[in-house]
Amino acid sequence: MLAAGLPMEADGSTAKITMLGHRFALIENHRGVYAYTENGITLTGPEGMLSVYGKDLEIKELDREQMLVEGYITGVTYE
Repeated sequence: MLAAGLPMEADGSTAKITMLGHRFALIENHRGVYAYTENGITLTGPEGMLSVYGKDLEIKELDREQMLVEGYITGVTYE
């Protein structure tokens, strides 16, 4: 927690990943798309590279602060 009781991701210094089963991943506080195929999406994040792996992956929504990925997600790594 940050000062004033705010969660760590509130200041944008760390990524937040919210998953709904194997079908959706919402990634907040990313810094941009580095690579994108139907089997993997790699983003730059505030603390390194973040990759989402799976099948038939699609970027459904993308803006400067968050991305929604849909498909069959099999893994997420942070490097």
